[in-house]
Amino acid sequence: MRLLAGSIIFASAMALGASTPALAADPAAPPATATAAPQDGNDDSDGLLNSAPPATPTESLSDAPTDPALDDDPDIPGGACEPGHKCPAAGDCDERRWFKPASLNGKYHKGVGPSQANYNGSHEKEDMVFTSEVSGTVGASFTGQITTKVSSVLAEVSTQYSVTLQASMTAKLGNVVHVKAVPPHKTVYAQYGVWRRKFTGTAYYQHHTCYLTKTHVTGYGPMHVGWYTWDE
Repeated sequence: MRLLAGSIIFASAMALGASTPALAADPAAPPATATAAPQDGNDDSDGLLNSAPPATPTESLSDAPTDPALDDDPDIPGGACEPGHKCPAAGDCDERRWFKPASLNGKYHKGVGPSQANYNGSHEKEDMVFTSEVSGTVGASFTGQITTKVSSVLAEVSTQYSVTLQASMTAKLGNVVHVKAVPPHKTVYAQYGVWRRKFTGTAYYQHHTCYLTKTHVTGYGPMHVGWYTWDE
């Protein structure tokens, strides 16, 4: 991930009156309630409180380029069959690259900048608002060698599972989330960033020698910008 140029300002949070809408971008959103975090990632929680921080991927991931101009076919070494392996018939083949999705899994929140926090020290419920003051770009991440363009991988997943995943998304300054009716003596945390969807599949590359490179891949593709909120 590459942060956009600009200074990072410590974010602020302040209490609002009870008439504040549940979410600036969606006035019809329901009031905040505490919900348990799912085992596989976390559901969207813009305007809703979770009971734990956002889950993080357990895999060792490599970030893909976030600049579309860098979305090129990767250089895959090894076009000859290794001794001791079952080799394809000799002869030239057309070079082919493709990705076959296997599963679409949970949602994971990738934060941009530090999380914010606000404590209700009163004896009554309070409404709070958090404003993003950090801007950054979040791209796709992978474990395992992808053999084709990042955009091609995400397009295959999007088509097969009727979702919309992009190569990168930018979380911008000034986005606001409201949390309503925070109980007394509770601390609310808010993390701004990008929601990504986890998926798995197999990346293939048929070399001109007819040798086939095949790699299992786990990936996280950006879905939309938003908040994750939780309390303690």
